[in-house]
Amino acid sequence: HLHIHDNPSALESDAEPDYSKMTPAERKKAKNMARKKKNAAAKGGSKSDTKSNNTNGGSGNVKKSKPHAIDEDPSGKELLALNHLDEAKKYAAILARHAPKSISSWALQYDVSVRRGKMLMGLQALFKMKSIDSNSPQLFSLVVDFSQRLGSRSSKCHDTSEEIISAEFPKLMGGKTLSEFVKSAIERVKSDAASGLPMRTAVAKAIVSSGVGSAPDSLSVILDSKLNCRSANVDSCREALKFIESVGGQSGKGQFQALVVTKFPFLKDF
Repeated sequence: HLHIHDNPSALESDAEPDYSKMTPAERKKAKNMARKKKNAAAKGGSKSDTKSNNTNGGSGNVKKSKPHAIDEDPSGKELLALNHLDEAKKYAAILARHAPKSISSWALQYDVSVRRGKMLMGLQALFKMKSIDSNSPQLFSLVVDFSQRLGSRSSKCHDTSEEIISAEFPKLMGGKTLSEFVKSAIERVKSDAASGLPMRTAVAKAIVSSGVGSAPDSLSVILDSKLNCRSANVDSCREALKFIESVGGQSGKGQFQALVVTKFPFLKDF
């Protein structure tokens, strides 16, 4: 729902995806999904029940099958017509209620809240995340995002909410400005050679989005680790590669892929 809210063009289901911006693995996955979708459409959604009535020696015993549920919206048009922020709000509330100790639950609550203009609820979600893991890369990224949203919003909240935000949010940034906050994070990851790859990627993104440094500066945060760092798994490497590609670092991309191949020699489609 959040993806469709942020990318309304995703509703144009007939549009051909841009494979050129995908990694080989993403391109393969997208083509497989497109092929399956095409095959499903060719069948017209009609599934014939091939089970025949089993009669044993004319005994008249017939094995009855359970009635199939009828899909009233096989193409998903009614689902796409829903208010996607309202739907996302429901799921975020369910996760926060039933998985309150999961940092991802509160990250989703944040994402939904700020898109709805509920900045105070977004701030509350950030403090929940901090209580679970104050060193989370997700928390760092969302604190940067919140600071940027505060600086670029066109209208402010209610006076009481503004007072709370003004008093409490600086605590998450240690009383620093955004540039100081990002620079201190750069110093931390560079001083700790084993600093995790997810955090390095988060800091690299913040360097670019905040304008604290250049694209080469952001790439060095990732590449200098030589992947001899914590949490350097396949998923975090794919996320790092996606960022490297987004800043147009072809040489950096080659260097990073070489590091990945060295670390994961049996990995394919990277």
